[in-house]
Amino acid sequence: MAAAGTARTGTAEPNSTRPAPRPQPPALRLLPAPSPTLRRGPFIVLVLALVIVGTIGLLVLNTIIAADSFRAEQLVQRNAELAVTEQELQRQVAEGLAPEALAEAARELGMIPAGQPAFVIIGPDGSIVIQGTPAPAGVR
Repeated sequence: MAAAGTARTGTAEPNSTRPAPRPQPPALRLLPAPSPTLRRGPFIVLVLALVIVGTIGLLVLNTIIAADSFRAEQLVQRNAELAVTEQELQRQVAEGLAPEALAEAARELGMIPAGQPAFVIIGPDGSIVIQGTPAPAGVR
């Protein structure tokens, strides 16, 4: 039985000569929470300033575009009026260049119509030949 008492079983006794392992400190640790009021304040002011400046900028841009649109509409209307005036002037010029209008203007200036023309032909030898029957201009 002595042999049975000295036989070792599968369980080992703790070795008292080896020191116990120390627990490792955790890899993560808690930090104190940052003060949110100090960091959010300037950020909120910046965002509000950007929103206000952007809104004012859009309002100014919209006003400028509306003014330009109004001015463009006025210029289109003025252009249409000038086109009508130009057409009227071209019509008056065309009427003034008509033969009847020219004859009327000449009569108003005291001019009289010319009679039948005659042509004087000078020959190579210096002789004069009259072609046609000259008629005197009308008397006023």
